[in-house]
Amino acid sequence: MTISLEAGAIPEGLGVIKPLELPATKYRQGTRQMFNVVITVGQLSQLIVKRPDPNVPIEGNRKVDGRRALAFGRYVQNKDTWVAPAIIVRAPSGDVTFNAAHEFGDGTAWGTLSIPIQQLTDIQILDGQHRTLGFFNAIDEMNSKITRARETELAAERNQDEATKAMYTKQLVELRRKRDRVMAEHISIDLAVVSSKESTEMFVDINNNSKGVNPDYTSYLDRRDVVNRVSADLMEKHPLLVGRVEIGQGARMSATNPNLLGAKGVADIVRAVHVGASGRIGARVDDEMRSDETKAIRRVERFLDVMVDSFPDLQAVRDGALTPIELRNSSMLGSLTMWRILASVYRELTAMNDRNPEPFSRIEVQTFFESLGPEMKAIPVTDPDSFWMQTGAFKVGGSAPQAMQGALIQLANALTNRARESRVLDHERPED
Repeated sequence: MTISLEAGAIPEGLGVIKPLELPATKYRQGTRQMFNVVITVGQLSQLIVKRPDPNVPIEGNRKVDGRRALAFGRYVQNKDTWVAPAIIVRAPSGDVTFNAAHEFGDGTAWGTLSIPIQQLTDIQILDGQHRTLGFFNAIDEMNSKITRARETELAAERNQDEATKAMYTKQLVELRRKRDRVMAEHISIDLAVVSSKESTEMFVDINNNSKGVNPDYTSYLDRRDVVNRVSADLMEKHPLLVGRVEIGQGARMSATNPNLLGAKGVADIVRAVHVGASGRIGARVDDEMRSDETKAIRRVERFLDVMVDSFPDLQAVRDGALTPIELRNSSMLGSLTMWRILASVYRELTAMNDRNPEPFSRIEVQTFFESLGPEMKAIPVTDPDSFWMQTGAFKVGGSAPQAMQGALIQLANALTNRARESRVLDHERPED
């Protein structure tokens, strides 16, 4: 048998390793030759082939925080209106070529950027490691979810379980829609043609000259988050907070700030009232808060009211007789960490659950908080036998608990147990 193949049917260049070619804008910045390309999220791995690794820092760059990258990837998946600045990368000098299709009088040009395939592994990220890893994580997660849903759908089909099959068929439609949406959207890449030494200098300059957004201001502005909306309502209406919250536009929250709390601090208290000092607002709690924001606000209002009624110092702050700075110098109540812990204790004592079949009444919580009044003023903490030091949440000489998650949990548990023990003792005392 003879097989014939016409030479004209073979694509030109077949078998040749071709460079990556991208439409690009050429420009100059700081004497450097720069190129801007816009690609889809699905094409990212074609240009940045070396996935950022939290265990292997890129030379001249900071170590990647895996949790932060994961959070960004989920943000992209779950927010149709996601936004991200350009990722800045570098390519070795002399390894890329640019064919201009049109040049402009301002020195910029449109054309085709060509990068040899063998040089792609030399492209390194200067700014945007977490965004890049986040995109990779998002694609991985979406593909994994689709694979699992598809396997479950097929298993249901084999078992003739029509209800389960229909449920996962519907789920697959939504998962694929989300993946198609993310993969087809675009990101901007700025590529600098520089040496390794120059790229390190660029990284240093980028970080030295960037101004991070104050987290208090971010919390104040972002009203898409139900926690921030609840916080904003409390800042505008609760007598203790009105006019005493730093929103972060002009200053940062510090020991010398005239305000009682920062906007992010108020949001942290809202979270602690709903899920505890170390908890996170998951999908279920988020849905509950969104479905009845008035109820969510009232829940935190009750906690703030109990705090004011329990501690005369907070009453004095509310009435203007004591400044927040004076409070911080004389009491642990000036510490956001202590506020978060007390909010967590309040939640544990008042919630109906298996650990707490008989929730505390408002007056019981207030009575317990009042008993802590003298302890709140015992700063700095120096006595190794004091209640505070025994919790393991304080350092000698500290005026507030440590803010680490382990310390938060330890102290919240210690105070909750103390409240329950006090309640038992009260019940066991004979009546007069």
